[in-house]
Amino acid sequence: MKDVGGIPIVLSRGTPYEIGYNHGKSHPDKVRKSFEHNLVSCLKSGYVSKEEVYRIAGGYIKNVEAYNKDYIEEVQGIADGAGLKLEDIMVLNSRTELQKLGCNRKNRSGKLISLHPDLEPEACTSIAVTGERTVDGATYVGQNWDNYPWSEECLIYHIIEQKNGKPSIAYCGEAGIICRSGMNSAGLGDGVNTLTTNAPVNFEGVPLQFLLRGVLDSDNLGAAIDAINDGKNGAVNNIMIAQRDNEAADVEMDSDCCGILYPTDSILTHANHYVSIGHPRYPYLDKGKGNSFVRHNRSDKLLRMIEGKISIDDIKRVFSDHGNSPQCICRHADKLKPEDEQLETVFSFVCNLTTLEMHFAPKRPCEGFLTIRPFDLLKDN
Repeated sequence: MKDVGGIPIVLSRGTPYEIGYNHGKSHPDKVRKSFEHNLVSCLKSGYVSKEEVYRIAGGYIKNVEAYNKDYIEEVQGIADGAGLKLEDIMVLNSRTELQKLGCNRKNRSGKLISLHPDLEPEACTSIAVTGERTVDGATYVGQNWDNYPWSEECLIYHIIEQKNGKPSIAYCGEAGIICRSGMNSAGLGDGVNTLTTNAPVNFEGVPLQFLLRGVLDSDNLGAAIDAINDGKNGAVNNIMIAQRDNEAADVEMDSDCCGILYPTDSILTHANHYVSIGHPRYPYLDKGKGNSFVRHNRSDKLLRMIEGKISIDDIKRVFSDHGNSPQCICRHADKLKPEDEQLETVFSFVCNLTTLEMHFAPKRPCEGFLTIRPFDLLKDN
């Protein structure tokens, strides 16, 4: 199996450096495209110079080394395999924090302002349903990943087998990114949703992509929460985590702290605004858009309207929903907007954390899902 719906599958094994080198060497063209597109996005959204982008991204190296030194070895491997510099791949893996710089600058009087007040965040929607509420007793987690259309040409489906005792990992994301959302062989999976406030980016924190790897390197829910709690984050973001032991939690990262949500009647949904009480903390403001409130509550409502137990097909139907179009759960590009402002659902997935099976939509979920058992591919190769 070389691809899933046209997205190439990359199998990487070994030490952190070996995993990274294989990642970079397998599709250097995609790594370079991912880097170039995201660099432009950082410059535009972050209102920073290229020199400042590299300075900030380079400054995160020491933070990541303190968090887990293996991750810098893997990033170096990606750079060497793709024929780029370590600093280039650090820019790529710090792109979330760099893009958020435009949401929180200070004017001459010291007041926080947004240089990009109308910037619409990635419109992702995440869902988890634990086994008490599902037809087969399995726990499910998944998301729609919404981004700009150019990101489609940068995607890989990456399956990693680690020699350091950590679980194997399967995720889809931009080539060159050390991790994105998916699942691991310990039966733990995640989804990610951007949050937006006027809180400053934390240059002493850890960029989101490395925190996502910390989550999927965990073998239980408590360890995964610890991997992102206590103000480790470089910027505000949201990570939903579920475990096959019928558990799930949602971690809303605030400035130097987190709010944590637990499922209600075994159902948990999230979009792009804060839900936990007391967050974001004063004096910072939630900059979530109206469509986020609709997607969060609509996905929750559609699941709770289901009589009896919930199936994986029910969850896929929610991810395919077009209510509140064009700002819907299954989002299609608004062709009336300029190309660089068009957001769409680039891919979708639902993980069965009990069977370690992923139902994956390589484009919009309304166009259908494929089924993949990623860790079986490691056994076959």
